[in-house]
Amino acid sequence: MRFDLKTSGLPAHPAPIMGRRAMLAALMAMGGVSMSSITGFAAPGAADDVARQWAVFRRKYFRPDGRIVDTGNNGESHSEGQGYGMLFSAAANDLPSFEAMWNWTQATLRHTRDSLFSWRFLPGQVPAVPDTNNATDGDLLIALALARAGRRWQRVDFVQEAVAIYRDVLRLMTLRVGGYRVLLPGAQGFVSPDAVTLNLSYYVMPSLLQAFELTADPAWHGVMHDGMRLILQARFGQWRLPPDWVSIDRRTQALSIAKGWAPRFSYDAIRVPLYLYWAHMLTPDLRAGYAQFWTHFGADALPGWIDLTTGARSPYNAPPGYLAVAQCTGLASSAKLPTLDHAPDYYSAALTLLVYIARAEEQAK
Repeated sequence: MRFDLKTSGLPAHPAPIMGRRAMLAALMAMGGVSMSSITGFAAPGAADDVARQWAVFRRKYFRPDGRIVDTGNNGESHSEGQGYGMLFSAAANDLPSFEAMWNWTQATLRHTRDSLFSWRFLPGQVPAVPDTNNATDGDLLIALALARAGRRWQRVDFVQEAVAIYRDVLRLMTLRVGGYRVLLPGAQGFVSPDAVTLNLSYYVMPSLLQAFELTADPAWHGVMHDGMRLILQARFGQWRLPPDWVSIDRRTQALSIAKGWAPRFSYDAIRVPLYLYWAHMLTPDLRAGYAQFWTHFGADALPGWIDLTTGARSPYNAPPGYLAVAQCTGLASSAKLPTLDHAPDYYSAALTLLVYIARAEEQAK
């Protein structure tokens, strides 16, 4: 099926060009970042690098039925991993793998009550999907992958699926908390009478930009604008870093490290600077702060986590995926990007491949 907006049922002009430019300019003005669109396509040489790294990722973590395996978590699968895999295959122009992953994701994780997805699949267990709660970052990654795949392969059905997901994320996963419109991490477990728990790494900024482009709904501007406000304000500890989980007081709107979670910049929050870099939204102030942190430890001793209350670091060094993020967000290093050949697990490999894609798209500008 050829991609044709005239017959797709989508708006032929998702938003007036000045509207898009004004929206992006407002976001960039928060930190003085130059404005640039997200193309989703790589420069030729960089595209070859992405394809080579995808081939390694596919060999290690892709199963023939279309499931992406999280080797760091007992071989389970997640909507996040499916979204990453679909993004990677679209970037590498691998339609058969994309379709296998999308088919498995729909058959196994998709809700019947909305267009979102259950967050986890446990192989060998009955039921294999015991918890139907969604993970909003997984939903946004899947939607972004579908939108990019629709453009690359001229598939209007993929674009329509992306629009349906974006509309349900906006309808079901956003909440007004005082002066903020926040993005909830999932449908269940994050809202109490006193506070709302957020994960700033779930603000997948390239996907939020894509949502605005596809749906023309100005509410996405508010979600992104308030997400940037939160990212700029929710910085803690000696290095002024975002925690993996942050709490916003429903009465005062005060931000704090969320109770019940380790007070760390770690596994989740490492994606905050990565997504900002990928979306061309990493402000000079934020970049300088990350650069100071990375440089303090150096490429050979980056910590796997930092305790934002005590300053203590992990007793082990970060995996290569963290180094890849550091290299694109402020760490001055002459070393080449890590490759996936020696990635210790799925997550480190995914972070690294995301950096390859983000850099390739930057070079294509």
